[in-house]
Amino acid sequence: MELSAESNSISERRRIVFIDNFRGLALIYMTIYHFLFDMAFVVPTEWGKAAYYANDNFIVFDTASFILLAGVSSAFSRSNLKRGGRLLAISVVFTLVTAFVFPGEAIYFGILHLMGLSMVFYGAFEDFFKKLPAIPMIALCVVIFTLTYEISKGFVGIKGLFEWELPAELLQNNLLYPFGFIKAGFASVDYVPLLPWFFLYFGGAYIGGLIVKHRDRLPSFCYANPLPWLSFIGRHTLIIYILHQPIILALVYAVDFLMKTGR
Repeated sequence: MELSAESNSISERRRIVFIDNFRGLALIYMTIYHFLFDMAFVVPTEWGKAAYYANDNFIVFDTASFILLAGVSSAFSRSNLKRGGRLLAISVVFTLVTAFVFPGEAIYFGILHLMGLSMVFYGAFEDFFKKLPAIPMIALCVVIFTLTYEISKGFVGIKGLFEWELPAELLQNNLLYPFGFIKAGFASVDYVPLLPWFFLYFGGAYIGGLIVKHRDRLPSFCYANPLPWLSFIGRHTLIIYILHQPIILALVYAVDFLMKTGR
């Protein structure tokens, strides 16, 4: 399962259900957020817009959770190259579909693009990366992630403390948009560029390595499964992620139609 924290390679061992539950919660919130997006822009309502904008900050945390857990999953996977390639193929379909549904604002480089490309890159050099010490690499990823967090706004550094403007040449067009270098006016329904998000994924991979190393000595709550339905969602996030938006759109249009015909 591409977005799962653990692959079938560890099915015969104790599963770390806490990761499944965490991912399940993240997916549930993202589903709600996408519903609010549809109610704000697809079938515009005032309450939908208000609720959507009220959740702007928390969706960043939710996105970060998905990316971090995808990195953690890399330490458990049998083939990150295969998983990444599959996600990249699916992300291309998302781009084509959203280009039709949201002309001019398609998902040009969203969370699936980011995770797919990150998995491919990590998988290609996995043997080398695993030789590097985990703690220093996690620290390095935190530093780079922090310094490049605002890169799509034209600078690196920490806002309000120290900032360095990017060369104007990087921002004159959108040719480098996968890396976070975009021209003013760039629009995408979902935009999660490599900078800074790859380094969150990369740091997650090293965290996952530490979990694998100590997987039989984790606190007992990590293995408990008090909510089987939540862990089920967490184990099947990709298929649910693919299906949830079409289902939500169908429901939103159906409700809108019924409301209009009932007037």
